[in-house]
Amino acid sequence: MSFLSSITPQSSESDVEQKIVIPLLQLLGYGDRDWKAQVGVGRSKLDFLVHPQSLPTPYPPYLVIEVKAPNKKINQSVWQISGYMRSTNAVLGLLTNGYNFCLLYRYQEYVGTIAIYSQTTLTQQFNLVHKLLCKETYLKYSNAVFKSQQQVNHKFLNLVSDAFANEDMLRFFNRKPKLDEQPKPPAEPQAKATQYAKNASGDDKSMIITVFNNKGGVGKTTTTINLAAALNKLGKRVLLIDIDAQANLTTGLGIDPLTDVEEKGRKDITHLLTEARTLLPDIVIRKQWDDVELEIVPSHIRLSDMEPVLIQTVDVDRILSRKLKNYKKDYDFIFIDPPPSFGKVNTISLMAASGILVPTHLAPYPIRALEYVISRAQAVEQIKDKPMPILGVAVSMYDRRAGLLKQEMTDKIMEILNNVPGGENIPLFPEETWIPQLKVVSTTPGKGYPLCYAEFDQTLSTTDKEAAQNAFGCYMKLAQHFVKTIKPTES
Repeated sequence: MSFLSSITPQSSESDVEQKIVIPLLQLLGYGDRDWKAQVGVGRSKLDFLVHPQSLPTPYPPYLVIEVKAPNKKINQSVWQISGYMRSTNAVLGLLTNGYNFCLLYRYQEYVGTIAIYSQTTLTQQFNLVHKLLCKETYLKYSNAVFKSQQQVNHKFLNLVSDAFANEDMLRFFNRKPKLDEQPKPPAEPQAKATQYAKNASGDDKSMIITVFNNKGGVGKTTTTINLAAALNKLGKRVLLIDIDAQANLTTGLGIDPLTDVEEKGRKDITHLLTEARTLLPDIVIRKQWDDVELEIVPSHIRLSDMEPVLIQTVDVDRILSRKLKNYKKDYDFIFIDPPPSFGKVNTISLMAASGILVPTHLAPYPIRALEYVISRAQAVEQIKDKPMPILGVAVSMYDRRAGLLKQEMTDKIMEILNNVPGGENIPLFPEETWIPQLKVVSTTPGKGYPLCYAEFDQTLSTTDKEAAQNAFGCYMKLAQHFVKTIKPTES
């Protein structure tokens, strides 16, 4: 595969097409007439559509390829090739800038990444890649699909013939060769319930995490929404609880407290906290965006008037903990989003938690608030029956260009953590998990979907979609770090 060395960082997209993609297709066994370049898909043009001439034209392609210049990051263009795959019904997709190769698979309307290779890893694992992408496999796959469709058509023909008592039609059409074998039915996709079945450790325990910071404007709700979506993409069952009267998490997930809750006679977090007979299943709303599915306990502005009622309720601090007790096994992660204050609902949310996630951004005042957040968490922990560790500090709204400020603010965070009792055990999450300061990150909650769904928003520009893909990639890294380092505990 010496052709991989034929490009440089200064090479153009056309160079990648001619010097990398075409030699790769030839290596996979495709001839010049087995693929088409610059194929119109809607208003855009797909770089390569692979479809051997020996196949019937109406059949969808097995492989489509999208090319970027070497100086472009391919992770920001996954949304684009995903759209091409859905539009063409292609089974596989390859996105490359000549240096990196992202391999994708489509099942119905869902598109997922199989693997990402560098030039080195592609060379090392090329036998596997060749087996999947080569023309021989393509033809076997297409033949199996053709036989399956023929079998369905034949059964349907018999049904129509019987229904209309038209044996002549049956004799006319039934001139196909005998099927020598029964094609195997396609494997069923892993059901959501099964996909979510266990934590990686095989443990039924869930984590109830309160996302807590008394300083507003640090990306608390945005972090909650997108971390939950990323965890769900990793196969985790996630419940979100909005316990803030402003209902930002509720509206950020496309639920209007007035039209979707109040006018439809639904209950919200207020009823869960104040009505003894109201249980979690009475309130939960399930929402889905492409392959992401989340469950939400919505909030409502009426919660702002409930402080006197809550104060008078016996053992109210543990009310949410008790209401969640019988349903924790249904989720891997439960995230609680309280308001940025130290009121009664904050105490309720902290008492229900088995851990705390502290979002912040790299600015003096939000970082100064960490000391008070830690102190408050430790005070609540003293009256709990079980530990409630601070799981870590997550950075949002990070300006990647401000190198000096980053170092200064990071040093300040570490200074606070080292000076507060118990703070030395609280990690600052690694830089690869920090969420960049991008306009699209702050605007998508107003649109009612997680960032990963931005690729389907036709009102967004290509630049915004690429920025959303970039930012959600950081949330995926945060979720992966979470799964790797955060162990489920009893709350």
